[in-house]
Amino acid sequence: MTPVRAAVVRAGVLASVPGRICLAGESVDWMTGGASVTAAIPLCTRVSAWRAAGSDALALTSGAPLYRTRLVPAARAAAGVYEGDDLDHMQAAARIALRDAAGLAGVVLTASTDLPVGAGVSSSAALMLAVVAALGALDGGNAPELMRACTMARQAETGELGTGAGWMDFLACAAGGVRAITAADPPRADLITASLGLPVVLIDTRQRRSTATVLAAKRARFRAGEPAILAYVREVAALTAALSSVLARDRPDYRQAGELVSAAHDLLRDLVLCSTPLLDECAARVVRAGAYGAKLTGSGHGGCLFALVPDDAVSSVLASVADLPVHAVALPRSDPAGLTCRPPRGEAHTA
Repeated sequence: MTPVRAAVVRAGVLASVPGRICLAGESVDWMTGGASVTAAIPLCTRVSAWRAAGSDALALTSGAPLYRTRLVPAARAAAGVYEGDDLDHMQAAARIALRDAAGLAGVVLTASTDLPVGAGVSSSAALMLAVVAALGALDGGNAPELMRACTMARQAETGELGTGAGWMDFLACAAGGVRAITAADPPRADLITASLGLPVVLIDTRQRRSTATVLAAKRARFRAGEPAILAYVREVAALTAALSSVLARDRPDYRQAGELVSAAHDLLRDLVLCSTPLLDECAARVVRAGAYGAKLTGSGHGGCLFALVPDDAVSSVLASVADLPVHAVALPRSDPAGLTCRPPRGEAHTA
């Protein structure tokens, strides 16, 4: 993979990372090292980093939508002492990127995101990637190479915070585009196509769950050899391969792709048991309203689902869920960009 381009100015550096939807293949990254199909979405997390002269603390600020601030003595941050709230993700990524108290002292990190948080679109992976990239660029002039950034961000989430996240989230967000993510040794993010050729409607059910708890329960079922989980692994492998093939065509058949996406939702509902009545109701409604297919994304048990929607059905799809307790937004296309770094004021020069 090519190095991430970065730009550094005296004021600091700004890193931006998109979220992602998973079209098929949730959890197979940590189950079997298998493949998932993902698409970056044009909703991003942004992190700015700079140094405050004379400070002996790490300053963390999360803007929209969390609005939290933390000032951590550098020695405490370097020791890996956490508070148990959402700012732990920023602190963990900073510790992995800079390691010691001397490196952490005076660092100021400010984050904001367009993504729904804790909703299955990799908001935490995007945040950690943006932190490690921004700090790498701030200290060395260039953000880490893409695979290195993913490794560091995953280490922060799994090693520091113990969530159990696999490779898929990090590679999908960092690489951008529509990808076949394979969690082999080494992991790969093979480009299928730069962008989906139709709108995506993202629906947040506003039902939240603990990702770490959900993943722990799935791991226990997989390790116990539960037949339904093993059946999911077998069936989703064939489905993922078929979806990759459809999307790789010069003229993808998005109706066929949508049917495969809906089939992937059915597997998660019936075998993994991670859907909810609200997710299922939304999926059924949007397909009746003209979507080609719909599916939950991420760990399930709440959070988001998405629909692949032809241009002429976007309005009817949005209207179909308007009376439900959800937030729906139409995204014009998936996002071909992945992790990027630039000066805070948006200048175009690069290091």
